[in-house]
Amino acid sequence: MMHTQRKWCVTEIESAEELARLLTEQTWGCCHAFCVKGTPQYVWVNDSTSSDRLQEYGVIKLNNPDGVITQIESITTSWCNYSEMLQFINRTLAGKDDNSYFSGEVVAILQTPQEHGRCQHCA
Repeated sequence: MMHTQRKWCVTEIESAEELARLLTEQTWGCCHAFCVKGTPQYVWVNDSTSSDRLQEYGVIKLNNPDGVITQIESITTSWCNYSEMLQFINRTLAGKDDNSYFSGEVVAILQTPQEHGRCQHCA
């Protein structure tokens, strides 16, 4: 991930299908992040350089035994259709990306909507 000082507001989404729709049909502010209900250890954080450009998301895994936050994937959601995005999400939620060659330790400042409030990235 490029943005080590960015603060992300994590919103819980009801299902993988809803997350796939949100990531492929909308453009989000740079501070948005999402997790799927029941799997809070996987978080999609907006790693885009601007909210009016291609949407790029880092996929991070929390709750590793050593407490480290690991980026396990990066995906340009603007280049995916709904079906492709849903496949990527389901693969991640099944744990198939946990040990990808892409994995690496990252710093991520994650906040609840109450903690986050509004910032310069909020749309």
